[in-house]
Amino acid sequence: MKLIIRLILIGALTYFLSPLTFWWIAMIASFAVCYISASSALNAFISGFLGVGLVWMGHAWSLDVQNESAFSSSIGQVMQLNEPIMLVFATGIIGGVAGGFAALTGNAFRKLFQKPKQRSLYS
Repeated sequence: MKLIIRLILIGALTYFLSPLTFWWIAMIASFAVCYISASSALNAFISGFLGVGLVWMGHAWSLDVQNESAFSSSIGQVMQLNEPIMLVFATGIIGGVAGGFAALTGNAFRKLFQKPKQRSLYS
């Protein structure tokens, strides 16, 4: 349940803050959300990856539809991609990896300041 809430929060912050500021605000949003809420490292990475990646992929697809694939076709030829939609997927993956590592960094930064639990001899 926390994964879904984190994913929605990261996606919403990325969606609403990206038009107002620089592209890397998505990484700050992923870092902040995973710093505030405790989770495992894998859970943090997945929420950052999907939260940022899906928003970036949706935005790239929206731009592709608006200009009738003219831009993605020309960039696809330069990058030797056969299908223009592959550029949309590449955009989502690049944004997802950046968001995932930012979320992972936020999670690790949170654990840096936590006190370790005392373990007894009998547990």
